[in-house]
Amino acid sequence: MSRIAVLITSLLVPAVVLLSSIAHAADDNNAPQRADQPAAASGFDAQSGRSTELTDLVRADGAVVAVGGPAVDMPWLLSPPVRGSGGYQGLQTLVDQPPLRLRLGAGWAQVSATRDAPPFQAPSARRWNLDGTELAWRHPAGEWYASVQRRNWGPGWTGSLILDGAAPPLAAIGWRRPQPLASPSPWWRWLGPWTTDVFVGRLTGHQQPERPNLIGMRLQLQPFEGLQLGLARALQWGGRGRDESPQSLLHGLLGKDNRGTSGITAENEPGNQLGGFDWRWQWGDGRRFAFYGQLVGEDENGYLPSAYIVQAGLEARWVLRGAMLRGFAEWTDLSAGHALSGRRPPGITYRSAVYQQGYTQDGMLLGHPAGGDVTLASAGLVLQAAAGRLVMVASHGHALPTSQRFAQGSISGFNASAQVDLDLRQQLGAGLWWWRDAVVTQQALQGWWRLRF
Repeated sequence: MSRIAVLITSLLVPAVVLLSSIAHAADDNNAPQRADQPAAASGFDAQSGRSTELTDLVRADGAVVAVGGPAVDMPWLLSPPVRGSGGYQGLQTLVDQPPLRLRLGAGWAQVSATRDAPPFQAPSARRWNLDGTELAWRHPAGEWYASVQRRNWGPGWTGSLILDGAAPPLAAIGWRRPQPLASPSPWWRWLGPWTTDVFVGRLTGHQQPERPNLIGMRLQLQPFEGLQLGLARALQWGGRGRDESPQSLLHGLLGKDNRGTSGITAENEPGNQLGGFDWRWQWGDGRRFAFYGQLVGEDENGYLPSAYIVQAGLEARWVLRGAMLRGFAEWTDLSAGHALSGRRPPGITYRSAVYQQGYTQDGMLLGHPAGGDVTLASAGLVLQAAAGRLVMVASHGHALPTSQRFAQGSISGFNASAQVDLDLRQQLGAGLWWWRDAVVTQQALQGWWRLRF
């Protein structure tokens, strides 16, 4: 049996059969809703979170042409419509008739480094991408898919600690339940509306070892009105020259991956993984206020995550003369084990003894764009009016000597974007990125024109 077949059989089939059996308990008359359509009756707040406000994960059909943009060694707390220093990005739905959906995404982007700051890794030489491409087979319980897409797992506005929407898209196959629906079964009713995603992907931009896999699993549920919970896990596994046997995969999934325990050595260590949970609690009239956060373990102890990186924030929203105004304050500690115990040395976050290029895809971090060994406090405003949107995020923090993005010492940043609808099909926008550490100041501008098909 081939390695990829072993991977699919060992991971996807058992996980998907379990989740699909739960999902089948839901009303079969509720056909899965497209992921890019609002889930108005689901109980999830479709307007909250980085996935809908600060990044553009599931886009409508159209094309974007941009000029300028941030370099690869500049944190993209505000993800540019065209990644990097300008180019083109397009998406077209070719088939959308049950049970099939086929979307083709293609783009060209110039992503470079400023050379003024220490990038975690040099940018990829590739310019073309298939961002947004997707083939999905839908059934009442969910959908099987093969895609080149980005994911944002977590409630944070400035970034997810485990899989962030500012990271490059990942080619993967998997099964997901894109629409939050509650099961009428008394056994599973306590979950409330829930969604899930289980996938296997191949990471690019790695040389030591080449071609590692990324396995991701996420369950998001709403057991109580106003409370959303998420469980997420990501495992870098295998790669050229590494053990890719079913036993190695099983050890990784069971958390038997620490050298010196359970017969694990440097030669048969399954890989590198992160796991944790997140929450979002809303209250007040119309659920105007929210307290949210995420804890992700960079290590394992007793088969549970440990050495946590931490994020927490408060959010409020108002309606002013027909416009929606959101404000948030967020704190992030990206030094593993620092916030909760302070017992771990720096230099752990998003790094691995097995994977020398770290927790990256195509040279960019898969986790929070500020990188490891940074503490960051951010405040932001999002103004949404009938024909436009304005976003501003100001950040200040501290970088340790082992920081992946900044020189040691104080750091500050400001990200902003503004866009306006010219008509039903056209949109103009501009973005600003500005960061300063103890050594260098970086800035970038991007202007874009979007045409909706």
